[in-house]
Amino acid sequence: MARMSAEERRAALVEAAIRVMTRDGVARATTRAIASEAEMPLGIFHYAFRSKHELLVRVIQEIAKQSKGDIDAAVLDKPDVQLEEVATAGLMAYFDHVVAHPKEHLLTYELTQFALREAGFEGVAKEQYTYYLQENEALLAAFAEVMQIDYVVPLSVVSRFAFSVMDGLALNYLSIGDEDEAREVVRLAVRSLSHFVRPRETAAVGVGPTVVPQADGAE
Repeated sequence: MARMSAEERRAALVEAAIRVMTRDGVARATTRAIASEAEMPLGIFHYAFRSKHELLVRVIQEIAKQSKGDIDAAVLDKPDVQLEEVATAGLMAYFDHVVAHPKEHLLTYELTQFALREAGFEGVAKEQYTYYLQENEALLAAFAEVMQIDYVVPLSVVSRFAFSVMDGLALNYLSIGDEDEAREVVRLAVRSLSHFVRPRETAAVGVGPTVVPQADGAE
């Protein structure tokens, strides 16, 4: 085996863990099974990670990062496009990843259930959702700068609302399917989220969205 850095070993073990957990389930993903999947001695696992808890957190973050690049590109690289179109592209990018990688997203829910039920792993679920919300909040803050808007409710609340809708939609889709209807839910979510924004008063003329969707009945 070629010599690997400590970080390369950790990355390889994370990818191996994802494969084992996706194939066999979280409960059967022992450190021995993960090390074997990565074709490494068991001792390397304990050198790379202080605990299985630490590995699970890295697995969660890796799966989230795999969809984040597409979402960032959809949301942050289009400053001259209307707000609703950009928001739709961002949420659709996330949903596209769910459709393309259903087993990995199903694994994230299984990890949550495992962590909440297994003694000693309770903190993993909290770290999992804290990470999701922090990443989502950072994206929404960057989105506001690109589109020159402000939120009319606290950013953390917008982040939690948006994530709760999409998290629930993903689980709903994984359970019953119906991709077309799920995409209509995404569009409905965008219309709901549009009520939480307003044009930034200090925005320069001609910068940002040309149209900011308003609440029904607003003038």
